[in-house]
Amino acid sequence: MLTYRLLLLLKFAGVILYGGGLIGSFAATALADRKRAVHAIASPGLVVTWFAGYLLTTQLLIPLTEFWILGGILLSLVSQLALVYSVSRDRRTVATFAAAFFPLFLVLALMVFRPTWSELR
Repeated sequence: MLTYRLLLLLKFAGVILYGGGLIGSFAATALADRKRAVHAIASPGLVVTWFAGYLLTTQLLIPLTEFWILGGILLSLVSQLALVYSVSRDRRTVATFAAAFFPLFLVLALMVFRPTWSELR
């Protein structure tokens, strides 16, 4: 039980890092600071989140092919790609923010509600 709680805490810390990097990448004014927010904060946060999530699935014996897990992986990757695009093209528009934030919000919804393939039928 302690291992599960520590992994959950690690995953939550990764999500906080990713969210902080996302906000920092749009709030910072200098391009170098925006790139640092994406590559030094958000990207490692996503790796920590994925790693802790994988370890949680092994603890709980949940297959990685569940709808909410696959959706979370795909949508978090979309969000990360939107962040990288925004700093590589030096764009800080509402559209690029939405392209990064909305998938992250959907990931959080998937993690909370955990819809499975059987529930979608």
